[in-house]
Amino acid sequence: MKPAAWRMLVLTFCAAGTLLVVAAVFDQVGFGGARPWYGIWGSYFSGSSEPYHLAFRGVDPGGPADRAGAREGDLVDIRSYTRLERLWIMGQPLEGHPVTFHIKRGDVQIRATIVPGPFSIARFWNYAAWELSVVWLLFFAALIAWRRPYADNNLLLATVLTCAAIGLASRSLFFAWPSTWPYVALAIVGQLQVISIALWATLASRFACPLSLARRIALGVCCAFVAVSIIVGSGTTDDTLGIAPLIGTITLGFDATTFFSTAWTTPTNAAIVMALVCSAMAIASARGTDRQRARWLLIPLSAVYVTFAATNLAVRFLSYEAILIIGQSFSIAAIVTPVLLSYAALNRRLIDAGFVLNRTVVFAIVSAIVIGAFILVEWAVGAWLVNASHMTSVIAGMAVALGLGLSMRYVHRYVDALVDRSFFRKRHEDESALRRFAYEASFISDASTLLQRTIAMVHDHTTAESAGIFIRNGSAGKLSQFLIEEKEISENDPAIVALSAWNKPVDLHKINGSELSGDMAFPMISRGRLVGALVCGAKRDGETYAPDEADALLAVAHGVGGALDVLDAKAERSRDPIIADLRDSIQALSEATRSLPDAIAERLRRQST
Repeated sequence: MKPAAWRMLVLTFCAAGTLLVVAAVFDQVGFGGARPWYGIWGSYFSGSSEPYHLAFRGVDPGGPADRAGAREGDLVDIRSYTRLERLWIMGQPLEGHPVTFHIKRGDVQIRATIVPGPFSIARFWNYAAWELSVVWLLFFAALIAWRRPYADNNLLLATVLTCAAIGLASRSLFFAWPSTWPYVALAIVGQLQVISIALWATLASRFACPLSLARRIALGVCCAFVAVSIIVGSGTTDDTLGIAPLIGTITLGFDATTFFSTAWTTPTNAAIVMALVCSAMAIASARGTDRQRARWLLIPLSAVYVTFAATNLAVRFLSYEAILIIGQSFSIAAIVTPVLLSYAALNRRLIDAGFVLNRTVVFAIVSAIVIGAFILVEWAVGAWLVNASHMTSVIAGMAVALGLGLSMRYVHRYVDALVDRSFFRKRHEDESALRRFAYEASFISDASTLLQRTIAMVHDHTTAESAGIFIRNGSAGKLSQFLIEEKEISENDPAIVALSAWNKPVDLHKINGSELSGDMAFPMISRGRLVGALVCGAKRDGETYAPDEADALLAVAHGVGGALDVLDAKAERSRDPIIADLRDSIQALSEATRSLPDAIAERLRRQST
């Protein structure tokens, strides 16, 4: 897949995942005064030794199942229910919709009607924590894909975050539906969570390449366990169903309840363990800043999946109340993980903090303007059309919504410009100063002055701790550093080769074996060849170089490179004796030509007298 199409797919999935979370919230708390669908059994179900039977586990004292007379260990035959009721048992039922259970308790058959109770955010606040973490993950995945999709495997990282978030959001634990097909669709979409484990291991394999044999084997084993997990599921009823238990539950063609046992948690947990092994081996094999980046990306991802595996195991052995407590404890990890990923994104070269702040402020202001304008105009139209017909009011409301929708683009443009002027004026002034100097560099006639002023401009208009310029050293095939210390770099240095080949900035942390030291190197190109390099060190504020800032520094490097090439050409011509004689002859001819009119005028004056 082409990177541009991959990027668009990630952004589309992020938007779809956000809508899925919104749907889950409306499902749990209702919308527009409507009654929520989401109901609570007050228990959960697990596999049993009898075919087609599920067992009540962890009956909540005083909950709907307990009030109906259900007890721990009671068995229910899923064949006695409709297809929709079977899916409710695998997930969550409709609130207030009674379901009659034919319970087998030993040799006794008991008939109990359970009326699912309402969802309580006070008791199930960990659901909100998980949903918030999903939105957070999707937000940063979209930012990475939007802002810097083509650097440092960022598209793969964004894909891992997106798949993990959508997989978490589509768990049957978060939804109750009045029809069958949404459960089927969510079960299929939920496989993205398992797929994300393989993608996580693949991301780990992108560090410290090429891979050793052990790392290739670990990656292959992880992908094999993921494939098995997609088929058999995670072994729980309140999670995303695997393909086999989904088909069995819908068709009753085979016993789906056999997949809800402790043994079937093994493939998923084994895949997570192998992905952890891939991550640990990647961190151990990486070096320098690459290892730091691997730590900050892979360890928080590990926390998400370890929490997921621990939750699945806890469901197997704990009571209902204990599961709630464990789930609430694990939800803390669900919040901490996006926080750590946010830090990695802002400080480990994924996106820049200024951009995040800019987009956040712009979004907040635009939203406030649009919502405020809609409320104001709606109130004004309602007051004006107080005696109008219902159809007239509807048309007026549609016109207001259409007008605000069409004005969004213009509102966003002016708010964006206002925020830039208010919050990022210094940053834009620095970029403008660098671009002006890039143009003015060609008018400086002394090379030493040009280099000194270039270094001064970089120090004055960026937060780089250091800056240096390497210029080509005549015919020696070397580049010598200016203004920091005398240091010669071979023209075959990996960073120099990259600058010459691609004519674009190079992140020096990604170049192995280069003698150039710093954060970023900018090529100084003239007439298609590299005449030098502008090297900038780490920034004092710990930020990475923003794309617009890097573009301004690249413009400076190009401008100074062209000016140095011109000055060098002039110096070479001045040292050539033939060119010097020719220049003297031309100068003498020029002086004679300038005095010729005066000589002719004098000759004519004499002849006339």
